[in-house]
Amino acid sequence: MLVLFDIDGILVESPRGKFDYWKASIKKHFGLDASSKDVYMEGRTDRAIMKELLELKGIKNPEHDERFSAALMDLGYILASEMKNLTIDKISGVEYLINRLLEEKQVIGLLTGNTPNKARAKLEGCGFWKYFKIGAFGHETMVRSELVPVAMKDAKDKTGIAFKKRDVFLIGDTVRDIRCAKEAGVKSIAVATGKESFEQLEKEKPDYLFKDFSDVEKIVAVICK
Repeated sequence: MLVLFDIDGILVESPRGKFDYWKASIKKHFGLDASSKDVYMEGRTDRAIMKELLELKGIKNPEHDERFSAALMDLGYILASEMKNLTIDKISGVEYLINRLLEEKQVIGLLTGNTPNKARAKLEGCGFWKYFKIGAFGHETMVRSELVPVAMKDAKDKTGIAFKKRDVFLIGDTVRDIRCAKEAGVKSIAVATGKESFEQLEKEKPDYLFKDFSDVEKIVAVICK
């Protein structure tokens, strides 16, 4: 099986601190004052978030602006430079799940709205980056479900295994993660370890739903059955 993990709310909690790297990047590249608090971010790609933040500041079709990609990719570098002032905590139980899946010879990867360097900045400090050689990231598309075939291709390129959609699981903590899995035709495992409640996730009818990672063996059984 191919098991794709979201990052924020599944592997780690969102960075805690006063620094707004979205604001810093937009100020640097566009000279505009923006704030990450102006938009809802849960379950979205960084590309879509950047587009909305710039549109709110009056820029039409910002993704066609030559500064857009630079501002997007700079998020990770700015975040990495501020890591000493931020706190990123692991989600309880998820590292045990990762190791159990590897013991069971499952292939794991990332499917995240974060850009690659932003994902690395978040995961490297807590020791998670070493686990993930496969992934699809949020600079590539506005539409999260389009990342699933990207991750499947990356898995094939790196392992030689052509996974079928029925053999792919997406583990996420948001309504958008569940919708992403459904739109892409893969299985969803929703875990209420993020900002959206168990009840919110339940309404979306994921294939599997857990309150947290306290029963890792049950999740492993779902994937490996």
